[in-house]
Amino acid sequence: MRKGIVGISCVLALQATCALAGARHTATLTFHLTDNIIRFPVVLNGHKVGGTLDSGTAALAVDRRFALSLGMRPGKMVGTAAGGGAVAERVYPVTIDQLDFGPERLTHVAGVALDLNHLSSASGFPFDVILGRPAFERRALRINYPKRRITFLAPGAKAACADPIPVNLAAGVPVVAVTLQATPSARPKILHMIVDLGTRYWAAVVGGPFLNTAEGRALEKRGVRVRIGTGTGGRVEGKSVRIAKMIVGKHKFKNLTIGLSRHVKAFQLGIADGSLGVPLWDKGTITFDDAHHELCLDLPESDGAKRS
Repeated sequence: MRKGIVGISCVLALQATCALAGARHTATLTFHLTDNIIRFPVVLNGHKVGGTLDSGTAALAVDRRFALSLGMRPGKMVGTAAGGGAVAERVYPVTIDQLDFGPERLTHVAGVALDLNHLSSASGFPFDVILGRPAFERRALRINYPKRRITFLAPGAKAACADPIPVNLAAGVPVVAVTLQATPSARPKILHMIVDLGTRYWAAVVGGPFLNTAEGRALEKRGVRVRIGTGTGGRVEGKSVRIAKMIVGKHKFKNLTIGLSRHVKAFQLGIADGSLGVPLWDKGTITFDDAHHELCLDLPESDGAKRS
């Protein structure tokens, strides 16, 4: 299986500040799912371009060369991206005059510019603009994968959810507590995982300090070496391993194959123990409700996922 991007982004510890406007009612947008990435048209400074939606990026990110081609003027380097791969991609501040997507309009918004070429090469389409957390801040977003539809709830409206999962923001990205049980006889372990629309081909990728624990080392020893995917810094290597169970909210996922990697900077920095990815929810609906610090998974029951 082709392995995809791990945390599309940056997981940048830099959040945009912006002014928002747009429709005050619920609105719906149809998206394309290309290589497990959500794509739809956006208008950036009057130019219609391709946008990707990524909950695992803390800022609005623009490819640096593309930004220069539009006459945007990035400032001095402010750091490096915390995504996967060996290359430390430099990050530059940039001001976006206007960004329109779905019912929303962001004006005079602080974003970042960086080289997104690794992501473009891996996916086969250009990453012009990544819509990170500022795209989630004003409205709850309900993403229906089978129907390829995003519903933008009215500003401030609370998303209906039978099983609300508490969310904390860590370095600007959503993190939830999950329970991981490596084997049927192993002691369950609580991990804190980024909910990442950019982790494309793994239900979960685990890394960072957890891999230095007894449980983590045991998982690595059992794992099979694979290419985990591509991050902002290029290829991400790691291992594939099957675990007995993972619990997210009231959803129990049994006999789940996950990835392990020591090559994602965000995990090594301790921002989270890993990330949850698209295969966990792509048969159903995921809702991000930042205003109420909640996440909702509405999934069909299967042999691999049961609601308790």
